Amino acid sequence: MAESSRQINMQTTSQQATTPVRKYLPKVFELKGFGKLSAAGIQDHLDLYQGYVVQTNAVMDSIAGLEKVGGELVDDPARPAESLARRLSFELNGIVLHELFFEQYLPGSAASSGSFERLACFNFGSFDKWQSSVRALAKTRGNGWVLTVFDQQRSYLHNVWVASHDLHVPVGHVPLFVLDLWEHAYMQDYGVKGREEYVDAALCEVCRECLDGRVDRATD
Repeated sequence: MAESSRQINMQTTSQQATTPVRKYLPKVFELKGFGKLSAAGIQDHLDLYQGYVVQTNAVMDSIAGLEKVGGELVDDPARPAESLARRLSFELNGIVLHELFFEQYLPGSAASSGSFERLACFNFGSFDKWQSSVRALAKTRGNGWVLTVFDQQRSYLHNVWVASHDLHVPVGHVPLFVLDLWEHAYMQDYGVKGREEYVDAALCEVCRECLDGRVDRATD
């Protein structure tokens, strides 16, 4: 009798269990900007970042609301589960990439260890050559990001172009340097033809301590 009651209780608990509600909260960044970036331009960028947080949470709510997440891929020609999964990748990367970008322009709280520069020299020949590679890639037409990513297994450093937040992201690589090249990041203060000047300022003002910390954590 006791065993029967225990089975009933387990079944009831299982039926009542629900997926926990998960929410992303925007981080607070006290940014002063760099180069020509104005306070208004920075605030617009921070507001846009918070929009990605809102959209990510909305997509996750929609996914949680589906009665059977996998079934729609076959049963429904509109494929809502697939569409939501693709949308989540876009919105979620919008959060993460912006946070990595913003962090690079906060004041450093520790002395530079030089680990990023050593890694850049090892992979590109010199720190200047790494910067030149970033500048060249930043001329890619269209909206996107330049990322310097680290392959932990091989100690390789690569500069890559990531389009639309979620396209061409190399799997298993750690982002060390992130440069936002969507037009909202620079056009208000640098103008239509100001991308190269903006890139120069971003490379000049990036917090080396932040990049060193990312390398140190990736190689620990």
